[in-house]
Amino acid sequence: MEGRAPAAPRSVAQPWRGLFALAVTFFLALVIMLSCRIDGFLGLVSVWIMCMVPIQLIMDIGWDGKYPPTDFLPQPWRGLALTLFMGLVGTVTAFAVVHMAGNHAAHPFVSVFVIFTVVTAIIATTNFWLWPFDKWSPGAKGMAWAALAPVLVFFITKLLDFGRLSFAPGGPQPFYEGGIPFPAPLGGPVLWETGLTWYLWLAFLSFTWALLDFWPFTKLKLMRQPALGLAMLPVNMALAFAIYVVGTGPLGLEPLNLMYCGISYAFGLLIVLVVFEKWPGRLVGGLGGGLLNLALSILVGAAGYHLANAVCAGHFGALPYPNKIFASATFMLGLNFPLWVLYCKFFDAWPLPSKAPKAE
Repeated sequence: MEGRAPAAPRSVAQPWRGLFALAVTFFLALVIMLSCRIDGFLGLVSVWIMCMVPIQLIMDIGWDGKYPPTDFLPQPWRGLALTLFMGLVGTVTAFAVVHMAGNHAAHPFVSVFVIFTVVTAIIATTNFWLWPFDKWSPGAKGMAWAALAPVLVFFITKLLDFGRLSFAPGGPQPFYEGGIPFPAPLGGPVLWETGLTWYLWLAFLSFTWALLDFWPFTKLKLMRQPALGLAMLPVNMALAFAIYVVGTGPLGLEPLNLMYCGISYAFGLLIVLVVFEKWPGRLVGGLGGGLLNLALSILVGAAGYHLANAVCAGHFGALPYPNKIFASATFMLGLNFPLWVLYCKFFDAWPLPSKAPKAE
């Protein structure tokens, strides 16, 4: 939205709508987490939920909420129909990933594999707008990327070494006690912690450009495909590499802690982008509004960093490395992000009144 937002009832206008949605989704995330033991939370529960995220991104960004066609349904039936479709695709994906990539178990490699798949879906939707399948029918182009993403990740993970925890306190340790229980990639040129952190920053940077309304790519007249994707992806790759070098060098962070800092930043960024719909920056408009939202995202992310640590420590107790990092990260984005999209986009923050339709 450009310029100043028009006045609207509090049930529709920001920030009231966002505050209500944030309270609802945070409560749901807490209920899910408090219902789990740590092995299930970091295992099958998180894998199942994260397997819904790629199709959720395709439904929201790639299909712009218009496919499957549910506009004729009132809320909450529209949200339930979209949730059913998302859940079906996500469940089939989770079953396939657990049995094919995990040798019938939802262990840490499976979680990492799913995270890589989510990031690939983010790149496909935010960088490339589902290109090169963008000329296909809505259903075909989305499902083509949903199928292609895990295939790409299969080859990407071949570049990684999952043999050990390279940055554990006290020195490197085996990734799995008793040896690797499945044919995971071993001996690749890149440590899995390094690859995971760098790859996740590609997603965080992609969402950053969305928060800034894709500046400076709009100024360079690159808002078409494949020009946008071919410009944005290399820029993100270079920036992610620079962030990794600075974070693990002068700042002295080990890769997974740098990853968690990025997840905390994305937590704040996605609250502003999805839950508050770019408020308050949209009141200012332009690049200034985007930078205001960026600053707010960093502040919210810093608060979320400590909040997630406290919530997870209160429920799970003291956790060893790297479970402490993964528990907080899963709560922040693995649970909250899909709930934000589900409630704010699919359910349109029901039972609040629906927002006025966008002008064509």
